[in-house]
Amino acid sequence: MKVAIIGGGFTGLAAAIELVDGGCEVAVYEAGEKLGGLAGGFKPKGWKWSLEKYYHHIFTNDREIIGVAKKVGWPVFFLSPVTKTWKDGVMAELDSPLALLRYGQLSVWGRLRMAVGLAVLKLVMWPRLGMLFERFLVVEALPLLVGREGYEKIWEPMLLAKFGREVGQVNLAWFWARIYKRTKRLGYFNEGFEKLAEKMGEYVERGGGRIRMGVNIGKVKRMKTGWGVSGERYDQVLVTVPMPMAEKLLGKKIKRQKIRYLWGQTLVMELNESLMDCYWLNILEKDWPFLVVVEHTRLVDKRYYGDKSVVYVGNYLAEDDVRLKMSDKELLVLFESYLKRINPRFKKGGVRRMWKFQSPFAQPVFPVNYSMTLPGMETGERGLWMANMSMVYPWDRGTNYAVDLGTRVAKLMLEEQKEKL
Repeated sequence: MKVAIIGGGFTGLAAAIELVDGGCEVAVYEAGEKLGGLAGGFKPKGWKWSLEKYYHHIFTNDREIIGVAKKVGWPVFFLSPVTKTWKDGVMAELDSPLALLRYGQLSVWGRLRMAVGLAVLKLVMWPRLGMLFERFLVVEALPLLVGREGYEKIWEPMLLAKFGREVGQVNLAWFWARIYKRTKRLGYFNEGFEKLAEKMGEYVERGGGRIRMGVNIGKVKRMKTGWGVSGERYDQVLVTVPMPMAEKLLGKKIKRQKIRYLWGQTLVMELNESLMDCYWLNILEKDWPFLVVVEHTRLVDKRYYGDKSVVYVGNYLAEDDVRLKMSDKELLVLFESYLKRINPRFKKGGVRRMWKFQSPFAQPVFPVNYSMTLPGMETGERGLWMANMSMVYPWDRGTNYAVDLGTRVAKLMLEEQKEKL
């Protein structure tokens, strides 16, 4: 069977691996110059390792990506970095039950109430049961679960910072999935996620597949027998790009519930000095111009990055947000006074280099009862398949779920081929 895969992110690469293992002739088409999708990286002069444009790590229970990494000979390593929150000028740990019970920004009752509510969510260990939460809105149900004080002081500002005006659309199953999957130990890959993507591509090529870089596909065309992609005929085609882009490629609307997407934006800074004493800092303040600060070199040794500290300032933004039109220098000016609150010694002059990255379709917004209209991987036309971020629900965007989705759709494609024979 001859298969075309459109999109060289982790979904497309995982599907390609499964298909070449199944004896298929596979071609992966990627419009960019590097594999990895939103987990793709960059490598400035002086660095030994590449760095993701958007901060990435995995959890210890991310079995799918751990498995594929082992298969291609590029296994993960795990660390236990410190993660904290910033609230009312106080930076404190809030990443474990014990840390929560010590958290002075809440009353004793507020801490206990939130601990019980989160424990209830954490104990729901079956996804099908967790999906029962999708009938409720986060903004309505979460205060009842964790208590009004914990919601208003911790979760409400975090949700508002992440989703902005879309926060009232998010269902509770999405929140449950975030709590359920999170682990204290975090995983990373030698030379970054981009290197893992390269190794996956190499595995595909060793299996007889082709990786076609820098190829923009205008349309996927129906032929008398099979499908046409970039002037070649294929028995089956898998489209892994975001749903709005997939509809353009296919030249038709997909029957589905329309959902909104947020842009992802990061300002990556190379600093002479460390900014924080932790890896991850959630900002729980109203009207701050960013929602998270991630000091990557608190997770991975800075010797791989020219012995400099590397820090992300991250946001999810609506498509009309003015920050999307700002340059890296303008963003730094906007962020400077807030970064000084985190570390009074921070100065713009201490930023040796910086890079701005932003992408649409970075964060889907899953509404109530989304599973009832979740599009299937089958498009209704034999031999044409879709698998993208809007279909990993209730899980949030992430490489592990991309790998799982790609593997599952590839197995369905192989089954269809067997039925045809």
